[in-house]
Amino acid sequence: MNFTKILLLILTAIFFISCSNKKVELQYGDWRGILLIDKENTANELPFLFTLEFNPDTKKISMKIFNAEEVIETDEIILENDSLKIKMPVFKDEIIAKIIKGDSIAGEYIHFGSRTKYSIPFYAVSGKKDRFIINEEPAINVTGKWEIFFSPDDSNTNIGIGEFKQQNGKVTGTILTESGDYRYLEGVVSGKNFLLSCVNGSHTLFFKAEISDKGNLENGILIGGPNWKEKWRAEKNENAKLRDPEKLTEVRTDMDIKFSLVDINGNKVSLSDEKFINKVVILQIMGSWCPNCMDETRLFAELYNIYNPRGLEIIGLCFETKDTTESIKRIKRFAEQLKANYTFLYAGEVGKKSVLEILPVLKDIKGYPTTIYLDRKHKIRKVYTGFSGPSTGVHFEKLRNNIIQFIEKLLDEN
Repeated sequence: MNFTKILLLILTAIFFISCSNKKVELQYGDWRGILLIDKENTANELPFLFTLEFNPDTKKISMKIFNAEEVIETDEIILENDSLKIKMPVFKDEIIAKIIKGDSIAGEYIHFGSRTKYSIPFYAVSGKKDRFIINEEPAINVTGKWEIFFSPDDSNTNIGIGEFKQQNGKVTGTILTESGDYRYLEGVVSGKNFLLSCVNGSHTLFFKAEISDKGNLENGILIGGPNWKEKWRAEKNENAKLRDPEKLTEVRTDMDIKFSLVDINGNKVSLSDEKFINKVVILQIMGSWCPNCMDETRLFAELYNIYNPRGLEIIGLCFETKDTTESIKRIKRFAEQLKANYTFLYAGEVGKKSVLEILPVLKDIKGYPTTIYLDRKHKIRKVYTGFSGPSTGVHFEKLRNNIIQFIEKLLDEN
């Protein structure tokens, strides 16, 4: 359906329903949501699947969003008459919608980034279980490793590694980059069309490309929001590699790390505090808006509980918005929902300038997260750029094992 017609339908439905106080019964079960993420091309709709359920004991509505193997759950849902407000877990994004009929809802998906806030028109229909529709036999099987060229016609081309699995026409997988991965992606190959999407509370991602006669992915478009639209292409390459994440961030060897920042309880914290003296310390350059930081924080929360009694401390240096009060609220929510019991500090506004002001020992910053490992004397022993999360499978397991081995090595040193 044409974007303008869909938007007009949504706005008309919301107008008429908002003029009425009549309660509309909400359907529970399977739903297919659509984000109208691209106003320039009506064909670029971002679909995602979710369920809505009502618990008669708690009187709460719960939502589950599905991205390949990932299931995202929230019960921060308010239903008042015909109005529905859904708050995503961990991050600040939310859906505000009206119930048009019991089996359809429409409104907006609101994204709260580190610096931006925007809304995307949203509607959903119940009873639907197909993310994308497969209209034709797949032209190829995309299972394997792909070298992806983002902004291929630009001097600042970035490389990614796509790792996909295809069964019949359905595709799952992820894309690894030097700053992290795109987490759990799900989609299809239908004829010569390659389509993927993801909605996880921070990312709203839509990928599409055409399969060429040579079997490459061409004329690709990545849309992450109203202001994020990027071209890409890909070639199958089982030997494709990214640069070594331990060699991407250079440090100054003639400087020590010093900072004094506010934690989520309003207390000043410094690396020289007694709590950190003679302790192995991991400094996590991160943000509560960052999906890869979430994956890293989940792992660090687990490892902190195991290794803190042996002398491990972890400090999350959170780069957020200019608003200190609002930023601390977001950091606190992030830490609480991930059950992370280590130290989180508000380090200022997101951006390279802020990071290098707090940590002038770094010559540059390539992305979030960037993780600095300090020994008991607080000397830098390693800087790791990015994080490959659970969606990357063997890459995550290898990274997890390497982190554990390195922590144990530092803890065993005098």
